[in-house]
Amino acid sequence: MERLALITIILPFVGAFIVGLNKKHFAQIATVFAALATLGTMLVAGQWFADGHQSVTYDIVAFDKTAIFGVTLDAVSTLIAFAVVALGFLICLYSCGYLTDKNREHPHNGLPRFYAFLLIFIGAMAGLVYSSTLAGQLLFFEITGGCSWALISYYQTPKAQAAAMKALIITHVGAIGLYIAAAYLFSQSGTFSITALEHLDPSAKTIVLFGVMFAAWGKSAQLPMQIWLPNAMEAPTPVSAYLHAASMVKVGVYIFARSVMSAGEIPHIVGEVGIIMAMITLIYGFLMYLPQTDLKRLLAYSTITQLSYIFIGISLAALGSKLAFVAAISY
Repeated sequence: MERLALITIILPFVGAFIVGLNKKHFAQIATVFAALATLGTMLVAGQWFADGHQSVTYDIVAFDKTAIFGVTLDAVSTLIAFAVVALGFLICLYSCGYLTDKNREHPHNGLPRFYAFLLIFIGAMAGLVYSSTLAGQLLFFEITGGCSWALISYYQTPKAQAAAMKALIITHVGAIGLYIAAAYLFSQSGTFSITALEHLDPSAKTIVLFGVMFAAWGKSAQLPMQIWLPNAMEAPTPVSAYLHAASMVKVGVYIFARSVMSAGEIPHIVGEVGIIMAMITLIYGFLMYLPQTDLKRLLAYSTITQLSYIFIGISLAALGSKLAFVAAISY
């Protein structure tokens, strides 16, 4: 299963390389590779279920018994991986029809770089979801940030470039939390494995979880780092759709959920802070609905508030509610 999961992660990157070398039929090639990656997630999920559907972790890259990157296969990772990759395939398919000179509102033939970065985005999302270590999550976390910058600025207008730079800077500020979390976890346990969280003392566990939560706020556009998402709507519509449906904004809630799943008994302060910040963001996002006249910006604020609901569910799970966690993942 680990080889199949690894192939699923690598396929979009290989596709991106091939697309970058092609001047013709690159959209079709990208769609084929996105479809193959989707098939890979389905096969991984099917194999995991057939083998007894128990949570398993495989270390793939390790130095001196320290796991740097591995894959975790369980009900959450197999479900979310299929969702994000399958949605990426649908966005890729949609882009083939949208990015043409026959588009009445935005006549423009897509360029190879659009499809290459979209495929890298899909591969990074799959890698992050399957990753069993904070170091692996951090690697793919940063790749998604670079891809979002390239895709948001795709039209190369001043507004698009400014929006892309804002998204890149804010999400990288959020990434500092994940750097701190990974470094502190390693200093306390000698490993980057997320499952090591369970064996930390409460104070160390709190520091790591707050670092992950800060990174999650940045990627999922929660206060105080929410402003990048409305401006990111300068991107082509397929990119906007993927940002809202499965990519950057879902990275944050997923890494927080994965840490909460693995941490065992969690200090209540983590859940309390998560709920308070999610409630503040929820109210803020609702109030920002009212003055909007641009439909895509309205959608952005809607996404911010919906993500707040997921943060509330995961924070309640940190306080001990299993039902809240199931609801958050399902939502």
